[in-house]
Amino acid sequence: MNNIKSINSLNIFIISAPSGAGKTTLVKRLCDDWSFIKPSISYTTRKKRATEEDGVDYHFITEKEFNKKVEKKEFIEYQNVYENYYGTSSNLISKDIDSGFDVLLEIDYKGMLDIKKKFPNTTSIYILPPNEEALKERLKNRGEDDIEEINARMKSSKNELKFHKQADYVVTNDDFNKAVKQLKLIILKRKLDLLSFEKWLSSISSIK
Repeated sequence: MNNIKSINSLNIFIISAPSGAGKTTLVKRLCDDWSFIKPSISYTTRKKRATEEDGVDYHFITEKEFNKKVEKKEFIEYQNVYENYYGTSSNLISKDIDSGFDVLLEIDYKGMLDIKKKFPNTTSIYILPPNEEALKERLKNRGEDDIEEINARMKSSKNELKFHKQADYVVTNDDFNKAVKQLKLIILKRKLDLLSFEKWLSSISSIK
């Protein structure tokens, strides 16, 4: 896999959640507030929605183009979600980290488990909705799916929610501002822990 060995996984934060839990809005808020964090923009074969911008929300490509990238091993992980493919570029992540940024990956639970298996040092955070009713209401209110797709997403979400126990941290998004603060505290704690470790490592390396 291209560049996979050069990726510093300590600078990767995974945000995972079922559809409608609010992870996209949370990720946008974090990246707007903190300039040292960048979102990883995934590649997808899904059709672009009217509110989306290519290269900003996703890199929209054809299934043929996606398969070529799979063959070239350009993805750190890729998944089939609701009959569409999504992939995380190892090259883009490497470039952002090499430029001094932390990177937020907004991916589903299968992608989270896949990356945690490859890179145990990444920090995974699972976003929970307050309850199933709130999740269904959010899916309806965003106006992007018909009732059949909403029902399909709800059915899938019931299975996905079981995997929140596999994440390093869990945040319930029942109050948006509170959820943002919790995410920030998790990220800061992780960075402070790493800073303390690096100082400790530096101190013992100087001992003769």
